[in-house]
Amino acid sequence: MKVDNGYTTAHRRLARMKRWPLLLLSAAAIGLAACQTTGGPTVSGGRAPARPAPAAQAPAADPQLAALPPAETQPSALESAPTVQRTARVAVLVPLSGEAAAAGLGLRDAALLAQFEVANPGLILQFYDTKGTPDGARAAAEQAKDQGATLFVGPLFSHSVQAVTAVAQSAGIPVLSFSSDGAATSGNVYVTGFLIPPQVNRIVAYAMEQGRSRFAVLAPETAYGRAAADAARAAVERNGGTLVRSAFFDPAKANFSPVIRELTVHARRKAALEQEKANLARSTDPAAAEALKRLEKQETLGAVDFDALLLPVAGTSLRQVISLLKYYDVDPNQVKLLGTLLWQDETLNTEPALVGAWFPAASRIGYDRFVTRFTETYGRAPSQLASLAYDMVALSAALSRSYDTPWRYLTASGGFIGVNGAFRLNPDGQVERMLAVREVSRTGTTVVSPAPTRFGQAF
Repeated sequence: MKVDNGYTTAHRRLARMKRWPLLLLSAAAIGLAACQTTGGPTVSGGRAPARPAPAAQAPAADPQLAALPPAETQPSALESAPTVQRTARVAVLVPLSGEAAAAGLGLRDAALLAQFEVANPGLILQFYDTKGTPDGARAAAEQAKDQGATLFVGPLFSHSVQAVTAVAQSAGIPVLSFSSDGAATSGNVYVTGFLIPPQVNRIVAYAMEQGRSRFAVLAPETAYGRAAADAARAAVERNGGTLVRSAFFDPAKANFSPVIRELTVHARRKAALEQEKANLARSTDPAAAEALKRLEKQETLGAVDFDALLLPVAGTSLRQVISLLKYYDVDPNQVKLLGTLLWQDETLNTEPALVGAWFPAASRIGYDRFVTRFTETYGRAPSQLASLAYDMVALSAALSRSYDTPWRYLTASGGFIGVNGAFRLNPDGQVERMLAVREVSRTGTTVVSPAPTRFGQAF
């Protein structure tokens, strides 16, 4: 399989870049000598000619990715590891053709950027096209195994992860997939995407710390929405709160009103208003007339019976939901609106009702730098998905440079710091990520609870 898809152009751009050092890793330069192998994958590896470093420019203060030392090593272990050349052959399984080719190319380019920026001349990346299908992923994995790969980075989709699992396990090859489906894990097969339960648990726990205790969920009738609702149920129970109710709307329908009317017990609150107005009308007390006059401006009486509402939805659907919540008298001053990582959108402040809302978010410090470096190199901005490829290849490079049996340290309890903040891979195949909490303001979003930088560190 012969793949180009802009690959050679990417190498030329990388060759013109300055290499930034990493916090706990040496800053030795690594180049990319690309070649095409007939009947095989695109391969990247080798060392470029050394060039003198700029004399006047200081290195970046923070890392793109810093591999934290495993628990059984000293803090400086990675930095002081012997400079023995080790060869690590890593297969990157991504869709370079088919409907998901754009996502796959972004993953590939981020992987190349990581290889360039982490000093490990022994790292050999081999790119295989999964075509975005289970059959394509299985064929790619078989070819990668036959050509000596010792680690799979990718594939992207959960069905493709399931397709490569048997191939990987038969050969004892770990898999660092980009999937966000926790069900795709099995022995030595990891998901590294942003899982829904940790997002929901983070925002629920923070809301409870701020005094919220009664939760509701309004979610789309999709796999994502159902997963978020299930995660909310577990998170609320774990943190000692009460889940009042969950409601689901069909995102394909133009009108969500019936669902939101029921969620907000609008009929009951409207009936309470009419009853109160009738009582006041029968009263001869002069104050009753004033009270009745005030009630004429209201649609309902009393607040909803929850003080926090999780909305795992974004875009047009979110704005439609917000509009209907206002229509059905849900006061954002009384009900705190909560989101998921779908809310990582700086335009949220254009909706006044969302000002003050909270949502979990990845650390922006490393990510913003990654976006800058990627954009400088390729002339386009990356997706957050692409950052997963950067982190997994950088991690592979760091571990394989320092250890003779590097993949045994993938589940190091101390974890690692990537462009999206601290993360670690657990033995059950799940990724654990440290998330921040951001609040929507009139000028954008601001951090109200930073992401911890070490595991075991309290939020």
